[in-house]
Amino acid sequence: MLGLGVLVALARRLVGATLAETGLLPASYYRHLALTALEEEDFPQSLKWLRLARDPLLTQLLVLRLRLLAAKHEDQRRALQELLALELSAALRERGLELLRQEERALSLLQAYEAQALALLPEASP
Repeated sequence: MLGLGVLVALARRLVGATLAETGLLPASYYRHLALTALEEEDFPQSLKWLRLARDPLLTQLLVLRLRLLAAKHEDQRRALQELLALELSAALRERGLELLRQEERALSLLQAYEAQALALLPEASP
Protein backbone atom coordinates (compact mmCIF):
# COMPACT_ATOMS: atom_id res chain seq x y z
CA MET A 1 0.00 0.00 0.00
CA LEU A 2 2.88 2.35 0.76
CA GLY A 3 4.32 1.79 -2.72
CA LEU A 4 1.01 2.72 -4.34
CA GLY A 5 0.80 5.94 -2.30
CA VAL A 6 4.30 6.95 -3.36
CA LEU A 7 3.48 6.17 -6.99
CA VAL A 8 0.29 8.28 -6.85
CA ALA A 9 2.16 11.20 -5.24
CA LEU A 10 4.87 11.01 -7.90
CA ALA A 11 2.31 10.92 -10.71
CA ARG A 12 0.45 13.86 -9.18
CA ARG A 13 3.66 15.91 -9.07
CA LEU A 14 4.60 15.05 -12.62
CA VAL A 15 1.16 15.70 -14.08
CA GLY A 16 0.62 18.76 -11.86
CA ALA A 17 3.86 20.37 -13.00
CA THR A 18 3.07 19.68 -16.64
CA LEU A 19 -0.49 20.97 -16.38
CA ALA A 20 0.54 24.03 -14.39
CA GLU A 21 2.56 25.33 -17.33
CA THR A 22 -0.50 25.21 -19.60
CA GLY A 23 -2.56 27.74 -17.65
CA LEU A 24 -5.58 25.41 -17.67
CA LEU A 25 -5.77 24.88 -13.91
CA PRO A 26 -8.00 26.97 -11.63
CA ALA A 27 -6.75 30.40 -10.54
CA SER A 28 -6.68 29.23 -6.92
CA TYR A 29 -3.95 26.73 -7.84
CA TYR A 30 -1.81 29.49 -9.34
CA ARG A 31 -2.46 31.76 -6.36
CA HIS A 32 -1.15 29.01 -4.10
CA LEU A 33 1.98 28.62 -6.23
CA ALA A 34 2.51 32.39 -6.33
CA LEU A 35 2.18 32.66 -2.54
CA THR A 36 4.60 29.79 -2.03
CA ALA A 37 7.13 31.46 -4.34
CA LEU A 38 6.59 34.81 -2.61
CA GLU A 39 7.19 33.20 0.79
CA GLU A 40 10.48 31.81 -0.53
CA GLU A 41 11.30 35.25 -2.04
CA ASP A 42 11.47 33.69 -5.50
CA PHE A 43 10.14 36.77 -7.27
CA PRO A 44 10.54 35.59 -10.89
CA GLN A 45 8.59 32.43 -10.08
CA SER A 46 5.96 34.40 -8.20
CA LEU A 47 5.53 36.71 -11.19
CA LYS A 48 5.21 33.69 -13.47
CA TRP A 49 2.33 32.27 -11.44
CA LEU A 50 0.68 35.65 -10.92
CA ARG A 51 0.40 36.05 -14.70
CA LEU A 52 -1.73 32.91 -14.72
CA ALA A 53 -3.64 33.66 -11.50
CA ARG A 54 -4.63 37.18 -12.57
CA ASP A 55 -5.12 38.22 -8.94
CA PRO A 56 -4.72 42.01 -8.49
CA LEU A 57 -4.69 41.82 -4.68
CA LEU A 58 -1.92 39.24 -4.59
CA THR A 59 -0.01 41.24 -7.20
CA GLN A 60 -0.28 44.32 -4.99
CA LEU A 61 1.03 42.24 -2.10
CA LEU A 62 4.05 41.33 -4.23
CA VAL A 63 4.60 45.00 -5.10
CA LEU A 64 4.46 45.91 -1.42
CA ARG A 65 7.00 43.20 -0.54
CA LEU A 66 9.30 44.37 -3.33
CA ARG A 67 9.08 47.99 -2.18
CA LEU A 68 9.83 47.05 1.42
CA LEU A 69 12.90 45.07 0.34
CA ALA A 70 14.00 47.91 -1.94
CA ALA A 71 13.75 50.36 0.97
CA LYS A 72 15.89 48.05 3.09
CA HIS A 73 18.52 47.79 0.36
CA GLU A 74 18.43 51.55 -0.16
CA ASP A 75 19.15 52.07 3.56
CA GLN A 76 22.06 49.64 3.35
CA ARG A 77 23.34 51.40 0.23
CA ARG A 78 23.26 54.78 1.99
CA ALA A 79 25.07 53.34 5.01
CA LEU A 80 27.78 51.92 2.74
CA GLN A 81 28.18 55.26 1.01
CA GLU A 82 28.62 56.98 4.37
CA LEU A 83 31.16 54.36 5.40
CA LEU A 84 33.08 54.79 2.16
CA ALA A 85 33.26 58.53 2.79
CA LEU A 86 35.53 57.75 5.76
CA GLU A 87 39.22 57.08 5.42
CA LEU A 88 39.55 53.32 5.09
CA SER A 89 42.33 50.93 4.22
CA ALA A 90 42.48 49.81 0.60
CA ALA A 91 41.16 46.34 1.46
CA LEU A 92 38.19 47.71 3.41
CA ARG A 93 37.44 50.26 0.70
CA GLU A 94 37.47 47.56 -1.98
CA ARG A 95 35.18 45.33 0.09
CA GLY A 96 32.86 48.28 0.69
CA LEU A 97 32.74 49.08 -3.02
CA GLU A 98 31.92 45.45 -3.81
CA LEU A 99 29.09 45.50 -1.27
CA LEU A 100 27.84 48.77 -2.74
CA ARG A 101 27.76 47.21 -6.23
CA GLN A 102 25.80 44.26 -4.87
CA GLU A 103 23.29 46.56 -3.18
CA GLU A 104 22.84 48.54 -6.38
CA ARG A 105 22.31 45.32 -8.34
CA ALA A 106 19.74 44.14 -5.80
CA LEU A 107 17.92 47.47 -6.08
CA SER A 108 17.95 47.23 -9.86
CA LEU A 109 16.50 43.71 -9.80
CA LEU A 110 13.81 44.64 -7.29
CA GLN A 111 12.78 47.64 -9.40
CA ALA A 112 12.59 45.46 -12.51
CA TYR A 113 10.40 42.93 -10.68
CA GLU A 114 8.19 45.75 -9.43
CA ALA A 115 7.75 47.08 -12.97
CA GLN A 116 6.77 43.60 -14.16
CA ALA A 117 4.28 43.22 -11.31
CA LEU A 118 2.76 46.65 -11.95
CA ALA A 119 2.29 45.67 -15.59
CA LEU A 120 0.12 42.77 -14.42
CA LEU A 121 -2.29 45.08 -12.61
CA PRO A 122 -5.38 46.11 -14.54
CA GLU A 123 -5.72 49.77 -15.50
CA ALA A 124 -7.54 51.76 -12.83
CA SER A 125 -11.03 52.65 -13.94
CA PRO A 126 -12.09 56.32 -13.53
